[in-house]
Amino acid sequence: QWYQRRVAITAGGDGNNNMVVSHDSKFIFTVGGMTSRMWRIAPDVLHASAALGGSGLEPYYQLLPGGRDGELFKEMENYFYYAQMRAEGITNTDQRKIGKFVPLDQVPNIMRALGFYPSELQIQDIINEVRFSKFVDTNETVSQIDIGTLLKLYCNHRPVFGLPLYKVYNAFNSIGDKTGNGMVERGLLLDLLQSRGEHISESELAEYLASLFHYEGSATNKEDKMNPVAPGSAMSALEELLPAQIDGDLFTGHVLGFEAVLQ
Repeated sequence: QWYQRRVAITAGGDGNNNMVVSHDSKFIFTVGGMTSRMWRIAPDVLHASAALGGSGLEPYYQLLPGGRDGELFKEMENYFYYAQMRAEGITNTDQRKIGKFVPLDQVPNIMRALGFYPSELQIQDIINEVRFSKFVDTNETVSQIDIGTLLKLYCNHRPVFGLPLYKVYNAFNSIGDKTGNGMVERGLLLDLLQSRGEHISESELAEYLASLFHYEGSATNKEDKMNPVAPGSAMSALEELLPAQIDGDLFTGHVLGFEAVLQ
């Protein structure tokens, strides 16, 4: 069963630290600041709101800019069918058949192409959510998805407010030098990228940065498979491309290639 995985809690002016539902599902208890509150649940209102949203995929289309006819959904369709080509092999010259499904392992690539950059842990959660979605009923796992399932996954898992670039700037301000200008030494940044958060090996970091800089031999130039870049040669070349000190603007614009936005 598919459902919205995120909820917005707007009640309570001093924030909400936790929320639980009573055993009879008639009340919600919230705790925020120094205050505890009990709320009565009105299921009829929820049912009416759900009915107004439409049935099938209609509620999910409404979550996209422009709906089903908008540019984002058209882009999703293009990436969906391109993923079919990738699964068969980009250089395959045999006659292709446009199907209704793509392999499950193509989902992370489509999500990232759409501007949603899940962590490796989030990717595993997304894939397992689909893989075992029918296991209880059929005792079988799912290995492919259709465009409707992809739409639900995107709407349910993407960040509500898009990519928060301010977090990148805050991170640079936190780890930067004592002057407070957000400048980080190149060596320190490369070390932190490998040692903090999800583990990234030197070889993987070299591959990711090489792709971002269109370094010869990187995955950018190989559609079908990521071939490892030798850490020594790639990292030495990348250190020449990266300045000795890096700030948030340079990292988001020069390294990640994001357009400048008003922070």
